[in-house]
Amino acid sequence: MTVAPEPELPPLAPRYPSADEVPVQAPASTPAPPSKAGSWTAISKFNGQPLFGGASAMEYTIGRQGHSFSLQLVIFDSRQFDLHVIDQPKDWSGGSLITECMRGAAAVAGVNGGFFTPEFTPMGLMISKGHRTGAWQTGPLLTGAVVVTSHPQLLWNAEVHPNEARELVQAGPRLVDNGQAVSGLDQRKHSTRTFIATDGGHQWLLGLAHDISLSELAELLSTPGLMPAFTVNRALNLDGGHSSALYYRTNDGREHTHPGWSTVRNYLGIVPK
Repeated sequence: MTVAPEPELPPLAPRYPSADEVPVQAPASTPAPPSKAGSWTAISKFNGQPLFGGASAMEYTIGRQGHSFSLQLVIFDSRQFDLHVIDQPKDWSGGSLITECMRGAAAVAGVNGGFFTPEFTPMGLMISKGHRTGAWQTGPLLTGAVVVTSHPQLLWNAEVHPNEARELVQAGPRLVDNGQAVSGLDQRKHSTRTFIATDGGHQWLLGLAHDISLSELAELLSTPGLMPAFTVNRALNLDGGHSSALYYRTNDGREHTHPGWSTVRNYLGIVPK
């Protein structure tokens, strides 16, 4: 996509709790429908572009039961890239700051990261370049974390050892675990979602999905064949809604951005090793 002009920014919305992300569980009286792999259909061809360092960006649209979902993805190999948590402490800087932050980190691609409070502090623990901000939290929303030790990991709360991490950001809810959609996710609230996923090995994915519920996103990510040349083992929801932002730089040096509407506290960026 081409670089979009900077939108007129509304005031920073309260981030605790986030109206775009909670309730994270559907009411007991309305259980999520069973997964139907055959109900998803491709609407557009995969529009892929190579990025510097061997990553790739991709945009495409898929449909389900008369509704279309637009996806923007960045796929990378953790043997070729480091994953950085990029702190952004300027509370009224604007959603388009993602470009400046990615340039400063020498990142070829990235997305917005974790949640933050109305005081613009990280919701949960954030570690960026070894510097700790916030405190470890648990609850229905913060159920996992992106953790970098010697390599990136997507971990659930019980698996995390924060003292061993050099980069960390808490987020949630969990979307996919062991290749299966997590049950009980909300299916009513449709919004732009930001997420991170891994195949359980070296392949990783950063993405935006538009006008979709948490339950639908979990089903989409866990349905074989819907992610091109990628099988999702685990996926974690990041901050979404007005915070959703994506950046990537192609081999020819051109920058492409989907800027968010809200200032965000941190980003996830991929940097060539």
